[in-house]
Order: sequence, then C-alpha cells, then structure tokens
Amino acid sequence: MKKLLSFLTAMTFICSMTGCTDSKDENKSQPAEEITVSQTMYKEEHVEFPEDKRFTEGLTYVDEQGVRLIYTDSDNNYKFADYDENMAVKSTTELFNAEENAFVDFDCAADGTMIALVVNVQSDYKIGTPEYIENAEFTYELRKYAPDGSGETVISIPELGNYYAPYSDVIQNFQLIDGKILIVFSSGKLIMDLEGNILETRQEGGFVSYCEDSSGKIIAAADTGYCYMDKLSLTLPENMTEYGEYLRLNLNLGITKGYGGFTAFFMLNGGVYGMTENGSLTELFNYNDSLVSINDYRSLVYAGEGKFAGISSETDKTFLTLLTVRPDDYVMNREDITVGLIGMIDSNDQELISAYNKKNDSYKADLKAYDEMDDFTAAVLTDDAPDCISYSGTYNMRRLKNLGAVADMYELSEKYGGFKKDDILDNVAEALEIDGGLYGISQKFQLVSAIGRSDIFPNSNMTWQEFKGIYNSMPENVYFSNIMGMNLPRDVFEFLCTSNLHSFIDYEKGECNFNTPEFIEMLEFTKNVRLMPEFDWQNFYDSHTDEEINLFFKENDNRLLNGEVMVATVNAAALDDFINIKHRYHFDDGEFTLLDAPSENPQSNIFFQTLYSVVTNGKCPEGAWDYINYITSEKFLTTYLQTERSFVTFKGAFEKINKQIRWKSENPVYVDENGVTVTTFTTEKPITDEEYNMALEYISKCTIPADYNQTLYNILMEEYEAFAAGDKTAAECAEIIQNRVSIYLSENS
Repeated sequence: MKKLLSFLTAMTFICSMTGCTDSKDENKSQPAEEITVSQTMYKEEHVEFPEDKRFTEGLTYVDEQGVRLIYTDSDNNYKFADYDENMAVKSTTELFNAEENAFVDFDCAADGTMIALVVNVQSDYKIGTPEYIENAEFTYELRKYAPDGSGETVISIPELGNYYAPYSDVIQNFQLIDGKILIVFSSGKLIMDLEGNILETRQEGGFVSYCEDSSGKIIAAADTGYCYMDKLSLTLPENMTEYGEYLRLNLNLGITKGYGGFTAFFMLNGGVYGMTENGSLTELFNYNDSLVSINDYRSLVYAGEGKFAGISSETDKTFLTLLTVRPDDYVMNREDITVGLIGMIDSNDQELISAYNKKNDSYKADLKAYDEMDDFTAAVLTDDAPDCISYSGTYNMRRLKNLGAVADMYELSEKYGGFKKDDILDNVAEALEIDGGLYGISQKFQLVSAIGRSDIFPNSNMTWQEFKGIYNSMPENVYFSNIMGMNLPRDVFEFLCTSNLHSFIDYEKGECNFNTPEFIEMLEFTKNVRLMPEFDWQNFYDSHTDEEINLFFKENDNRLLNGEVMVATVNAAALDDFINIKHRYHFDDGEFTLLDAPSENPQSNIFFQTLYSVVTNGKCPEGAWDYINYITSEKFLTTYLQTERSFVTFKGAFEKINKQIRWKSENPVYVDENGVTVTTFTTEKPITDEEYNMALEYISKCTIPADYNQTLYNILMEEYEAFAAGDKTAAECAEIIQNRVSIYLSENS
C-alpha cells in the first residue's frame, strides 16, 4: 500500500503555543522531524453498513481495533460494529434496548470505553400534540461499557434536569474525555463525572471541541484557535494559538486523537490537518481537491494510514464512507474555474465549492480571496481575473457594471441556458436590475425594518416631516424605542440614515444630498430624542434569576403594545422569522405596521448579504455561469443548510421552502417516515393564510436595496460621533459628510 507520509531529515522547528500551560512545557518531548504530505487528494467511496442497521449514532477509531460504528436496529437496540482495515464488518455487539421515545447520545473513547446518556420520556398524550411536550416527564441515566461492550453500569442522574431541557436544548457535543463527561447544548454546557455528579456548568452555549492527543494531553479547539489544558475545563485561556489564515474549525467535526506521526487531527474548513509533535499543522486531506462536500459529513475519523472514514448524507440517505489517498501522479480531468471573493473565505464558501465540485463532471472550482474590491479590479485590469466574483452590496454591483467587469446574466442565459428573469421573484429582479440587465444575483435576502402600532403608524412609508410629526404628538412619557432596540442616539441615526442611504444618495448619477435642512434637522433629532435610561447589563445578569430575566424580556417586548415606546427594530431572514415578529410583540392581525425609515420613496428595503457575478474577462465564463446556476437551483436552495429556511430569491424554491415552514408550524412535533420523533418549533402557532398573505404582500414591496457599504458607513459614523460629542454643529457635520461622500462617489462610480 502506498505510504501517505514521507519524512524530511533536516527540518525541525518549534511552533510557539500561546495559551499552553507550564506542565505542557515541562513534559514536552524533543521536536520531531517535520512531516510533509505529497498528496492531499482522496477518493470517496461508500462501504457497507451492518445488515441490521437502522440509524447511525456515532463513529470513532479505537486503538489497536479500528473503526467502530455505533448504531440502532429496527427494534431500537443499541449496538456497535467493529470494522477491519478494509472497512468490512468483522463483529457486532448489542449493548441495550432503549424505549421508543427515548433520547440517546453516545460517545466512544479512543481506548474503546463507551458511555450513553439516555433521556426517557413519559407522557399520557399522543406524540405530535403540544400536550405531549407540555406534560412530558423526563428521567436521565448514564450507561457505561467496557471496550468490548461488557460490564454495563447504569447510573441515575436526576440533577441533569436542572440544566438541560430535552425538547428545547439541542445537544451539540457529548464526549468522554479526561475521565469525565462533557455535555454542550444550545443554552449551556456542563462537565459531569462518571458517577453522574455535576462538576462545572456554564450558561452560555458555543461550540468547543476537545480531545486527548496521542500523548494523553488535552487540547481544546474553538472556532479560530486551540490550546492545551492541564485538565478538562469550561474556562479556556484568553489567548489561543490561531490555526492560520482561512483555517477555521469545522463546527460539525472538530478534533480527534492523532496517529501515524501526528498528535491530533483538526477537521478545519478547508481540509483535515495533522499536528506534528513540534506543533505545526500539516494539510493531509483537502476537501475541495478531493471533490468532497464536507457539509454532507457529520462524522469523520482516522481509519488507518492514508485513510479516513465518515458518516455522510445526501438528501435523506445516509452513507458510511471510506476516503483513501490518491496516487501521487493522479490528475483530475476537468476544466478549472476560479471563484473570487471580496474578503475572507469562510465555511459557507468552502461548502458551496465542495458541493458544486462533487456534483459536476465538467468543471472544478477553486476559491481565491481578495482583501478589498480594489484588489479584484486590479486583477481584472491585469488580465488575471477570476471567472466568478462574490461580494456584498448592489452599489458594488453597479460599480462593477460601469467598469465593464461583470456580464449581463440575461445575455448569459440566452447564450448558455440557465435561469431566466421569470424564475426570479419580481421584487428581487426589480431591486437588482440595472438598465434592464441583471449583473449579479443572490441566493437569499433579508427584511430589515421597524415595527409600530398601526393606530400610530397607519402606513409603512413616511416622509421625514410625517415621522417627526408623529413623534412630536406622543406623550412625554413615551420613549422612542425599547431597551433591546434603539437605546443610544447613534442607533437612531443608523436607523434614520445608514440603513436608508437611498434617501440621500443617487447611485446612478453618483450624487448625494446630505447638506439639506431635513438632514440637519434629523441630526438634531437624534441628539434630543427620548431614549430609555442606560442599562447595567452585567449587574442585571448577576443579580437576577433566570426566571426573572425571562420575565424582564417579556415585559420589554410588551412595551410596544402597551404604548410605552414608539418603535422596535426587527429583521426577518425567513417566513417563520417574519411571523414571529407578530407573536413576539403580542399583536393581533391588523394591530401593527412594519415601518421603513422616513423617505420620499414609497417602497421598502431589501437586504442582500452576498451577490455573485460572472466576470467578463474570466477565462471560463460558461463555467462561472454553470456554478452560479448550481448554487441558485431549486434543488440546492431547498436542501442547503444555509438556505433551507430562508427567503430565497427564486420563485420555485421560495414557494417550496415557505410551504415546508408552514407545515412545520402546524406540526411542531411529528414522527417521520423512519419512526423518529422530530421536534421543530418554527412559530408559536400555525401560520394562517392571512399571515402568509400579509408576508407576501409586504415582500412584494421590498424593492430598494438596503446596501451596506463599509466605507460610506465609516464616513457617516465618524462624522456623526464628532457631532454627538459636541465637536461640531449639525450643519457642519452635514457639510463634511456631503463633501466626503461626494468625493467617494466621484472616485468609485
């Protein structure tokens, strides 16, 4: 078998380990020779599950044993299967039978020791009804097993119910480490000993992956960095050793013990990296080069030299997958395309590329990051342009169109096929079109506005004078916004101005109008507006119980309905978000109005986070267009984790996703086709036809792009802060903003 690793004889260096403990330094072995890898491309193939497998529960690698799969059969028996070096089942062992409605989480340590957290559910009501959840009683137990499955021990852990609520808290990590048990769920985390005693708790959530490396030392890995620890603890050092540029932990996978010359394996966004004994990270497995969509994986483990095994899924089907390193001389026969991004590459970018490469036989896409828009335009001018570009802001799209840097997608559709104008939501097309052409497209959009009582605000759109008149008519004891909304003057300025730039800037003409009496009056308004008193959040959390905190936030939301405040800021990224605005503020139909910032324009804002365009002088425009059509297709948008419950920009996917959200609102608990109880709380009550039609009507009016431009935002806020501090008058502030923005527009239009 081909050797994965080669050793260089003269390369040793010590990598500084910020945040490491003194004991680590005392026990640290001499730096080893750095390990390099000649091939990071892997072949993906499916292998057989045990014949009686119903659901997969976990996957691990056991020392001197091999890959171990935890699974359940059709009778809800929990079992494990051990695989040989060729990933064939060599034995299966039954552990226990669980009640049909029980929640079970499993972990298997590297030495083969196994633990299970079992939550038994008792309810007199039928599964699928709200009463089933409301009246359910839970009992908690811990089960322990020797590496061969023998020696079962069952321990009751009644205290767990004080920290964990099964139907509202999702367990993100259940792990046996350092002789203790770590449980991380959506609202907190805790450490428990093997007798069921709670040792340490923390209220906030947040994913951290832990492992014991090949020498038994504990590593804690967060999103951007890692550290060594003396013992398992929820308190991490302030300083972590960063993975490096564009290397972030994949929050689905984490880190595991290392083998074959590596102390640990890090499942990072771009691939699997091994840590050498001298502390350096070496790339072993590149997801993109291997055409692997890591977003499909919920487990990935070492499976022997040059091999990894994983549990993956596509649509509703689950696979056990073996990944083996390809030969050094392997060449992929596809046309290369480059997807450029303005800003840092993140996990979503990697997922999109990996998913596309896995499903495509003609093109292979790679990512390239540009720090600023100017870096990209320079690449275009030097004939080193990517084929596709991803960026934020329709302002930037207009700029690129004026430069001739991006192609009209309607013309691309005529030439190569693909989506057409009729496939796009009408309000989205209106918001994105320039001079009748479409030069960029987004997968999804958000709605950003405010909410007020309809008896105070009968219309969504007002002029500044109308808005000011309503405010002036309010009693003196009515605040502008609640404590969680606009509670600082700069918040009010951001609502009135920075989220409403189309009222002050004509992007098409490259002109602005900030030095007007109305804008000056608006500045003065923010300085004198009635805001709720400043709040000491730290003291509040320290001096109140969880019940008191929850009651406070409910009362704060009620301030709007009760007339104690005028407006509250809201945003919605999906249909259930939109409907929950009504429930959160306890309104009935017709009692509230969604508001836009004062403007002469009678339409509402729409926010696109990311836009994609085909670069005109890229080397492969057909490949770039193929990529954009894939990531905006109905099948992809309705199954991709980041868009499957979003407002998406294409009619077919928009309707399909909203239909699914409505169904879930009517079925908060249901039993799926596999007999699994699924809980999904989208809204407090089923979404009615009236509510859905209201959402559609409002969305149809959202046609004005609420662009976020960092440079313009910085100009406005810098000058506003000087005004708020008393360093200049409102008129002086308006004049300076006018001059600075005018210069920017003239240089970048």
